[in-house]
Amino acid sequence: MYEWSSTCSGQDGNPDSPGQARLGTLRAMKIPDSHVTMLPDGRELGWLELGPPDGDPVFAFHGTTGSRWHFTVDDGPVAAAGVRLIVPDRPGYGLSSFHSGRRLRDWADDVAFLADHLGLQDFSVMGVSGGGPHVAVCARFLPARVRAAAIVSGVAPLADPGSEEGMMPSNRGITAVARRAPLVLWPVFAGMTAFGRRWPERALQAMVRELPPPDTAVLMRPAVRDAFLRDVRHASSTTGQAGAQDFRLFSRDWGFRLEDITVPLHIWQGDVDRNVPAAHGRLQADRIPGAVLHEVPGEGHLLFVDHMTDILSDLVKRDRHPAP
Repeated sequence: MYEWSSTCSGQDGNPDSPGQARLGTLRAMKIPDSHVTMLPDGRELGWLELGPPDGDPVFAFHGTTGSRWHFTVDDGPVAAAGVRLIVPDRPGYGLSSFHSGRRLRDWADDVAFLADHLGLQDFSVMGVSGGGPHVAVCARFLPARVRAAAIVSGVAPLADPGSEEGMMPSNRGITAVARRAPLVLWPVFAGMTAFGRRWPERALQAMVRELPPPDTAVLMRPAVRDAFLRDVRHASSTTGQAGAQDFRLFSRDWGFRLEDITVPLHIWQGDVDRNVPAAHGRLQADRIPGAVLHEVPGEGHLLFVDHMTDILSDLVKRDRHPAP
């Protein structure tokens, strides 16, 4: 096992191709060093940390097709909540190796390994969008270690009939392909990733055209815009594979029932979200025993940007005062 840390760079100056290191570009906040360790099967796992090192440990999982930089918009809310936020790159994204043939439940093993590596016995977890199912799997398979969990704008099982209703056209189309012809997804995501790396500003404009006004307003803020552009410019060479794999996993049986989750869990959902419609949050709240639904009026998919302090503070409060 080994670990190395830096703001990482590989071939073509891509900070998310492991191999070399250089000083990264500082944007809206000071970007912390990134770290990489080797997993037992030889894959690499990358992560970064925000907040005080002695804070309450919370693992945060980024969306599809993001990376650890998803959470580098503003570290103020993390510090305000007194949280040590540990943000791993999910398989195939950022500095983490692609995991061919993986199952959702395999993510719980990766998180447990990283927690052991960092000397953490227990911790909380949160995830945004495509990170939501990865929160659910940790809550299900690591109940002795996960103190509390938060799913934020998180996708529900896409195999459920009607789960695509209310989605913006691009997500609706990708969901249909994932169900019927999943092998087609890889070239689709590869093309999207290549487009974003070459023309990040145009990729941003294309995204904005499909978003509801609250999300557009958030995305146009300089700090959020910079974080988005940083993410797409530096997408790893396996981001397309990872995005296709995510949708294949989300649109099949997840390998566990939401009803079997016993960890205290909160669900945060904007009621005008067109990326992951509000019905997804309501469905998960109905199925997960004791789950608390926070449906936020007038908010879209990016509600975590303005509600991060609330999400983390509530998570840590639930952590300190577990349900009877």
